[in-house]
Amino acid sequence: MLIEIVGIIVILMAIRALLARNRSERLLYINTFGFGISALIALYIQTPFGAIVAITFFISSTLSANAIAYTLGRVKEEIILDE
Repeated sequence: MLIEIVGIIVILMAIRALLARNRSERLLYINTFGFGISALIALYIQTPFGAIVAITFFISSTLSANAIAYTLGRVKEEIILDE
């Protein structure tokens, strides 16, 4: 049951990312999508190797989320400096 709930959330975030008009909003939905995929991996593959794969995917998702946040912060600073 939990896998289905997380799967529905991941699908909704993917659809919202496709429909979002704002770039920062789209990146946040993609970030949520990445975290949901790592949760699905951990829930579906219930072995030690599945846990390692889920942890690795989660760490890479976290690094990409930090890169997204840093990029959005830089874009906002550049817009302020241009005005």
